[in-house]
Amino acid sequence: MAGETVKSEAICLSVRPWSQTSHVVAWLTPRGKVGTVVKGAVRPKSFFLGQYDLNYTCEILYYGRARGDLHALRDCVPLSRRDDLRTDYRALVLAGYFRRLAADYAPTGPDCGAWYGLLSDALDALAGGGAPDVGRLLRFELDALHLLGLAPEIEAASGVFQLRGERTIPVSRAVAAYLRNPGQNSCDPQIPLDAARVIGVFYHFHLDCAPDVRRTVLALISKTKESTR
Repeated sequence: MAGETVKSEAICLSVRPWSQTSHVVAWLTPRGKVGTVVKGAVRPKSFFLGQYDLNYTCEILYYGRARGDLHALRDCVPLSRRDDLRTDYRALVLAGYFRRLAADYAPTGPDCGAWYGLLSDALDALAGGGAPDVGRLLRFELDALHLLGLAPEIEAASGVFQLRGERTIPVSRAVAAYLRNPGQNSCDPQIPLDAARVIGVFYHFHLDCAPDVRRTVLALISKTKESTR
């Protein structure tokens, strides 16, 4: 890639200041994560104004530098802005969590295509009005574990959640059944939360994750719209 001009679809993972007028933008592409410098990004007449933001899918053109992890962005055209995410703070919070998992665990190379598809589909669903609830979070986390080769064994009949080796977490049959089909309607609102606790233990056991961030996300998406008015 070094010394070449590369064109790719990409999802905007993060935007941070680089200087008074420039940004560093992190992207997820079908072949891995890419960091780009956008010079003059916030100047009043910049070509890049409004062309990228968090959760956007864009077509980007960048020059791959031989040294360093940051490349020069040459062109950027938004393909999907997902503007509806901005109308529901819970959807926006959950989208941010999905982006963080992708940024932390997506690999570089052809295997990243599955991660790109997972994140793209999840953001599209949220932008299309999908409920930003615990079930949707669990579906993404379980799909991510599958891509990492860490898909847990969930025995709904015996009520056991298998960790690495011989370790297990005892769970109720209702929780185990919910984990096999997260997002299903549950008459007991505690069941999705108990299922989330189990997956949180699994992530903490197997991965170097940030449990405080996850707890905050869970607390926010668990609130009803009425409770925030």
